[in-house]
Amino acid sequence: MRSTFALFASLFAPALASPLICRSHTQPNPITEDYPKDVTGVINGTTAIVPIPYAVARSIVPSKYPILTAAYEQVFPTLGDGLYPAVLEAVQDHDVGLPPFKIPDFTRVALKFPFVDRLNDGASAFKYTPPQLVSATNLIALLGSTIYGDTVAGTFAPPCDAYASSGPSETYMRAYTFAESLLPNAKPVADMSFRTAASIPYTIDAFINVLNQPLFGDGIPLCDNYITLFNATVTTAKYAPVPVEGTLVVRPPLYPNEETFGHVYGFRMANAFVERNGVICESLKGYSRRRC
Repeated sequence: MRSTFALFASLFAPALASPLICRSHTQPNPITEDYPKDVTGVINGTTAIVPIPYAVARSIVPSKYPILTAAYEQVFPTLGDGLYPAVLEAVQDHDVGLPPFKIPDFTRVALKFPFVDRLNDGASAFKYTPPQLVSATNLIALLGSTIYGDTVAGTFAPPCDAYASSGPSETYMRAYTFAESLLPNAKPVADMSFRTAASIPYTIDAFINVLNQPLFGDGIPLCDNYITLFNATVTTAKYAPVPVEGTLVVRPPLYPNEETFGHVYGFRMANAFVERNGVICESLKGYSRRRC
């Protein structure tokens, strides 16, 4: 539904022309000219694997969709018995658009659930999208996100980047619902801190796998063919992914209850992406096996 993006952009971009006065440190989108008929951009931030109890994952993913346990155990062999690899995405979407339309940058935070058998074919891995927080200042991003699941208007610290320095080789990021951020002593629904690690127990190929599984929400027949690239200039050379280890504190609506997860491992990185919305899910059978 590329025309849907263009419609949203033409309607709301004028109202969003002067968002929060701040400046992103993310590099420009390097692939706009390579994909002139697709929505493209850059995501910059921290993506990590959060080992949660399988029973919790099973309670969140609709019961009509099996979870491909053998598949994720193969991709994440060190995960641990009875655990499931939820994917933390705490990122800023930067320089996003479908020529000639561009939208302002926005931040989003979510726990997503990969290796879901959306097609019930026992093989094709999709990623289920439960509630996520999206910048309250970006109406296009908020409306677009609702196609695939519950979306909550949010505010973030820092407000213009997906992470900020809290010390040598250390970063932090906090996410609040917009409603709660208006209250005194607001409590974040996601509070994370990461530090650079010499190595982590997961491979970059594992992240290529989970980040390129098609996205879906319950109740609609359409999927989001969201392709995260690892070969664009923003992810290579001096911008290579940085392995990190950290702690995540999360609570509703992002997780059923308040919980603290330590030893969360992932990468701080920037990636170009190509997004094709409104794709018939069945047409993406086996897609997640491809490398990008």
